[in-house]
Amino acid sequence: MLRWLILSLLLIPLFDARAAGDEAAVRATFAAYKAAVLAQQGERAADNVTTGTLREYARYRELALSAPRAALEALPMTERLQVLIIRARVPAADLRAMDGRRVFTHAVDRGWIGREGVERSELGAVQVDGDRAAARLKIGATELPVDFEFEREPGGWRFNLIPLTNMSEDVFKQLARQNGVSENEMVMTLLRGLSEAPVDERLWDPPTP
Repeated sequence: MLRWLILSLLLIPLFDARAAGDEAAVRATFAAYKAAVLAQQGERAADNVTTGTLREYARYRELALSAPRAALEALPMTERLQVLIIRARVPAADLRAMDGRRVFTHAVDRGWIGREGVERSELGAVQVDGDRAAARLKIGATELPVDFEFEREPGGWRFNLIPLTNMSEDVFKQLARQNGVSENEMVMTLLRGLSEAPVDERLWDPPTP
């Protein structure tokens, strides 16, 4: 018993050191992602997000190319908006030649992903739990009740963007209620605010082959 107690006491600094190293690595991942987005360097940004994030962009691509209106209307508002943004901004011929990573890098290269939000964002307290970590969003000196999520993958820690997309769902629904419009009408209003060219209801239909 005494031997195990001594060993456990000796191991405590090792565990603490690993936790500190993980926290530093999480912060470094976010810093690298932020710098890449602000510099519109898509490949660097993609290197710092999770495999699951890029897999979601592959799903958005497939939906943008093939999903009929009824299928889009069954999606959460945030996903409807993501798919319609891709349809509006990326010609179908170009989109067919892309995979999920290329869609993501294309969006970063053109400043479509999170420049305004990420510019003001910092990490507050970081909590590491095995291969997952949560970091409080910090704006200036204020920590907000919002967590950024990170995952340890082969090669290091990566930023998971999908929970941020999901968190927007309640905000969009509330905006629709406050303005007395349907979810689809709110999606189109948001889309028109983001698009570089006029958009209309035909965008709900998939592009022709």
